[in-house]
Amino acid sequence: MRSIPFPRRAGVAVGVLLGVLASVLVGPATADAATPANLAGLKVLITNDDSARGLDSSFGTDGKGLYELRKALCAAGADVLVVAPYGQQSGAGARMTSPGFAPVPLTVQAVTPPAAYSGDCATSSTGGAVFGVCAAVAPCTSSTPTASPADAVNVALSRFAKTYWTNGPDVVLSGVNFGQNVGSTLNHSGTVGAAVTAREYGVPALAFSAEVPRDLSQIPFVPFAKTAAFAVELLKKTIGAKQLKPGLVLNVNYPFVGAGETLGKPVNTVAGTSNDIGLTFAGEVPRTGGTYQLSAGTPAAETRKNADTTALAANNISITTLDGDWSVAPPPFLSLMINLLG
Repeated sequence: MRSIPFPRRAGVAVGVLLGVLASVLVGPATADAATPANLAGLKVLITNDDSARGLDSSFGTDGKGLYELRKALCAAGADVLVVAPYGQQSGAGARMTSPGFAPVPLTVQAVTPPAAYSGDCATSSTGGAVFGVCAAVAPCTSSTPTASPADAVNVALSRFAKTYWTNGPDVVLSGVNFGQNVGSTLNHSGTVGAAVTAREYGVPALAFSAEVPRDLSQIPFVPFAKTAAFAVELLKKTIGAKQLKPGLVLNVNYPFVGAGETLGKPVNTVAGTSNDIGLTFAGEVPRTGGTYQLSAGTPAAETRKNADTTALAANNISITTLDGDWSVAPPPFLSLMINLLG
């Protein structure tokens, strides 16, 4: 895998960019000579962690957001190719299949889009082709191990996308995910993991997630289409600002706006400290082992200023810049310890 080094201060420039984008996107449409009218000619690889099959038409837990994103991008003139996990992979992070001491099969298998989305990309050079990836010898089935989101990006950018484009893609979009990816859940999100994997190839990447309401009766109204429409506008503004560059990784979360509520504005955020899900373990297990019950609970209070969790709770569209790099400047005491150990 080819790794591309990027300046550690790249995020500063991106932060300035997001401030400009936020002010433009929240206001009324204005003429902007630098911003393209559409996305004609833009080669877009779409992936997700909800699977490529789109089997759940009721709630959209199994890839509906991906198809809404595909539809919006093709309507805007983009050239779209989908390579995503064959099965559900929520919470997979950036997990990647390892061959160990022997090769491991990864099958890229054509998937027929749901009927409601079958004609969305007829004019695209790719035909809007959709593929699911499984970690097995063909064919992929519901019982075969599925590939991870990072696997899908890895095989697409290293090999498969070249069968459609000599050069490309220009950008990787991950999503639209069923459910928000904010706060500490970013470390475990397959949607974000796919975007970070694209960065390793020097391809700019944007992850999009649509908030799921806590009121279960409202889940059929998760804002997939609105998130996809925002993705198109954000892409156009980013291209207009000449910032669709290697090293760009954005994590975008679009709020669920309930009855009587108002959509806020795009805001520049940082990853929060709360996990937003409030995972809790119930039950008592003796020292010999046993079974706990894991469930969602009340999220912890947010402690970080300008957090994505806080923005989403206020019905704002959270845009967080990620660098995909876990390294930080070493604390002073570590240098001292190393000198002593040496």
